[in-house]
Amino acid sequence: MSLFPVAVVIVAVALVAGALALAAFFWALRSGQFSVKHMSEGALTIFDSSEPVGRPTDQTLQTPRTHPDERTGRQPSTR
Repeated sequence: MSLFPVAVVIVAVALVAGALALAAFFWALRSGQFSVKHMSEGALTIFDSSEPVGRPTDQTLQTPRTHPDERTGRQPSTR
């Protein structure tokens, strides 16, 4: 049994999917989905209206790990 017909179908499906992706991209480009206005609005929707833009207000990534490791009970290494 030859794999040539299977390869032809796979290539054809890949070409059609690529063409559809390009068509969707150009539609989005023409309709203004990538405009600066839309991009900046989307980026600012994650902030609360009272939160200052550009300044972190949470301490999630800034707290030092000084508590013991819960699995071993030892202090974490500070490499």
